[in-house]
Parts: sequence; C-alpha cells; structure tokens
Amino acid sequence: MTADIPAWLVSYMDQRAAARVNAVNEVLEGLTDRERGLVHDAAVMGYVRGSLHPRGEEIPLDAGIVADVVHACLAYPDPYPTLTGHVPVPLCAECDHAEDEHEAGDDPVTPGICAACDEDEDRHDFRPADGLADVAQQPAAANTSEETAR
Repeated sequence: MTADIPAWLVSYMDQRAAARVNAVNEVLEGLTDRERGLVHDAAVMGYVRGSLHPRGEEIPLDAGIVADVVHACLAYPDPYPTLTGHVPVPLCAECDHAEDEHEAGDDPVTPGICAACDEDEDRHDFRPADGLADVAQQPAAANTSEETAR
C-alpha cells in the first residue's frame, strides 16, 4: 500500500530544494576565481578518492586525506590546475631566477637567456640549483598518513 504525499508537503519540499540551490549559488558567486577553483578541485578529488576507497578499510585522518589530495593534484596538474599553479618554481643555479624566466637556445649548442638578468650578463641555460628543484617539486604527501597525522 502506497500513501500519496500531500500536495502541501510536495510543495514545501520543492521550495526547500530551491532554497538550497540558491544558497549554494550565492556562496559560489561570492568566491574569487581561485577559491572557486580550489572548491572545485577539492570536491572532485574528494569524490574520486572517496569512490576509490576500499570498503571496510579505515578512513585516514584529515591530514592524511589532505596530503593525498594535494599529492594527486600535483601528480595530475591538467585536471586540477588551481593548486598546481602555486607549486614553488625551481631557481637557476647561475642567476637565482625562476625556471620560467629562461628561454631556450636556438639549438642544443647555443645557450639560452634569462629574461630577468641584465642584458650585459652572460647568456646561460637554466640549471637547477643544487637540490632546490627536486625538493620544490616533491609533494608533501610523500609522508605516510601516520607521519602526517602527528
């Protein structure tokens, strides 16, 4: 036996659903592009990672989840560009300017040039400073969940 839902209750539920949609839209409209991008990336990644989590397995602490999501965003920068645009850029060992300031030479023999260096300085190809490029590109999620949770 199925009971019909009263029309007044259906109307009320429709109004509440519309109010929730409006509230979400108001919050999203109030965010900056960067904030909206971060919410998007976190929501999508959270959904994906949650869908992949094995049933019956213990859910990691928040810090472990955050580290896992940041690591995944760094590993897959194309679908999650908001966060990856703020990864520290390696510096050049020769001039201490960022890698993206350097242009490549015309051929493998011709040195490139650093657009940030003075014009009278020697031309040079980008060379990562010892260890800085490797460390800067390592995601914080390399720690285990137990280490991160401390």
